[in-house]
Amino acid sequence: MLGFLDRIFKQEHRVAIPEGQLRAALETYLEIRRDAGPMSYPQTSAEYLADWCSDKHGFLRRYYGSGSDEPLYELTTGSEKALLWLESLQEVRFVGTESRLESIFAGLEEILKYASTDPEERVRRLTEEMAGIRAEIDRIRATGQVDSFTPVQINERYARLLATARELLSDFRQVEENFKRIAREIAERHAQPGVTKGAIVGHLLDSHDALRNSEQGQSFFAFWELLLSSDRQTRFQQQADQVSELAVLDEENRLNQLMRRLITNLLHEGEKVVESHQRMSTNLRRVLDTAHLAERRRVGELLQEIRQAALKARHQPLTAEDFFNVEDFPNIFATMSRPLWQTPESVLSVGAIEVEDGELALEDLRRFRNLPQIRLQQLRRNVEACLTRDYTVTLQQVLDVFPPHHGIMEVIGYLVLATNEPRHFVEEESETIELPPPQRQRWRVPRILFCKT
Repeated sequence: MLGFLDRIFKQEHRVAIPEGQLRAALETYLEIRRDAGPMSYPQTSAEYLADWCSDKHGFLRRYYGSGSDEPLYELTTGSEKALLWLESLQEVRFVGTESRLESIFAGLEEILKYASTDPEERVRRLTEEMAGIRAEIDRIRATGQVDSFTPVQINERYARLLATARELLSDFRQVEENFKRIAREIAERHAQPGVTKGAIVGHLLDSHDALRNSEQGQSFFAFWELLLSSDRQTRFQQQADQVSELAVLDEENRLNQLMRRLITNLLHEGEKVVESHQRMSTNLRRVLDTAHLAERRRVGELLQEIRQAALKARHQPLTAEDFFNVEDFPNIFATMSRPLWQTPESVLSVGAIEVEDGELALEDLRRFRNLPQIRLQQLRRNVEACLTRDYTVTLQQVLDVFPPHHGIMEVIGYLVLATNEPRHFVEEESETIELPPPQRQRWRVPRILFCKT
């Protein structure tokens, strides 16, 4: 079982697999294993998957993704840890010690550099770094030689990067489990008899703040903001491609596709964590909606009591003077009390219109009326066309493929599209985009990242 899970998930660097593909792969794997032992593995692939997803074992998690009719399977936290532990038991050709010692030295230097809040201390360290850089430049110019890594050092460091990336992907299961635990606590509190709406909402808000301000919450949301940076994504992809093309890189490291798919896998894992975080808000709305239903039910019960009291008093009607007395009777507005639509009076402007900050000419009003129509449906098709090739695209990449015909108005349309769909991300930071010819304009807009469903 572990061999199959490692082959289908880890060796192929896949986070979630549709049920049809997983069953077919398991059936093929079982046929190969049965050739070696005809009496072994008596169950079908569907029965094995159901057994692995049961509460008794919990090796896999079965769920439905957003907009997907077919179930998806992913490894649970325990399976991730088990595979990571087994991977650590594999025999390696050599144990990299020099690169790890260097990383320890560099880590200590970084902690001391950014732990101090003293400006003078920071300036002193930066001055030392500048002096070291100048000395290295002078030495290279004088000798014409540069210090470079040996093939062993390159492969040792790259293998360490792969191991770190693998651990990073595995840790996401635990982060997601923490979000789910809070969601379960909310559901349990909601199910308790006699619990008040204020207690549920208070627990939700306290849990939300505690999780976001915790060490793990701060680390995750800082990581998510860093991951959504289009500049960092582009630079990382270029660097990963350049390293994989180094001639001194071992064949095993070169064939490992984990680094090239790291951004895509991290975005997929991070989206699930963000969805769990958003699910907490959904639970809050559900709690409030339930409370509103209870209030409406109480109003219905009061109306029924009024009807029953009226039926009892129908043979002994009260006099008009004693029927009821309301000091301030509210105004009642019915649908039919609204006036019918009438053609508005036309206004003829003979000159400039005075506004608070100056005057508005009639020509400005005509220009405002003649603004181009932005069709969000077409903009959505442009984004989907770009997402067929990549998992994520930036606004600049969409504009490069589909040059805007209406300038900044069309850019605003893309911003509206990203804001209205939760799968896309609009960051607080801004970036400068350049419109292709014939506009040749540069605009500063919020950073937008379009993501595949």
